[in-house]
Amino acid sequence: MTNGEMVLPMIVGTALLTFGIRYLPIVLLSGRRLRPLLKRFLQYLPIGILSALVAQSTFLRGGVLNTGISDYYLHGIIVALLLAVWTRSLAAVVFGGVALVGLLTFLGNW
Repeated sequence: MTNGEMVLPMIVGTALLTFGIRYLPIVLLSGRRLRPLLKRFLQYLPIGILSALVAQSTFLRGGVLNTGISDYYLHGIIVALLLAVWTRSLAAVVFGGVALVGLLTFLGNW
């Protein structure tokens, strides 16, 4: 098979795998009482994973730690954190952080 012929099976396989990963815990854990420790762990798991992904994409690019003052992503994270504390609005946090990074990137490349 050529690379072009493998695209559709790869998309279908990825979709099934993603669906299975999300669907299996719902099916296996529905209707069961969970221990308080496990329930608390599962409650904080999504935000922990999201924080790890954001931190990695903010500070690591190409396997190199990037924390300089000229790092636009760092400015976006700081603004997003300030907006989160100030507004408590997810939309404001996302749009504010992305808008600042976009604006600084545009002005930096201009």
